[in-house]
Amino acid sequence: MSIKEVLLRFLLLYTVLIVAAGLLIHHFGITQILGVNIGILAGCVSWVCYEFVKRNGRYFSKREKKTVVLGLAAINITLQFLFTASALSQSPTGISAMALIFAVGFIGCLQTIVIYFLVCSAKKLLI
Repeated sequence: MSIKEVLLRFLLLYTVLIVAAGLLIHHFGITQILGVNIGILAGCVSWVCYEFVKRNGRYFSKREKKTVVLGLAAINITLQFLFTASALSQSPTGISAMALIFAVGFIGCLQTIVIYFLVCSAKKLLI
């Protein structure tokens, strides 16, 4: 499995699960969704890393790990921005663009730390 495949699988899986979760949350009128996003993120990152280790019989090289972490983070932040902007555009109160960029950037940085640790933990799957 190549790094490109890892990123593509993450993009597809993460997008589908985020959209499905959003639809289910909206359908059932759930308002407390604090851990849903991070749970989906953790599951998707872990799964694509697990698949890489399983199929290749090895962990990422330093260069591959850097590419994977940055790629997953970029995908995550881009999708978060798009979905947040889309959801807030439907809101009657609205929000400033700077507030949106700051919020998504801040949460994205925290989630990037989670992504880094999850990618690093994939190495333990070889033991």
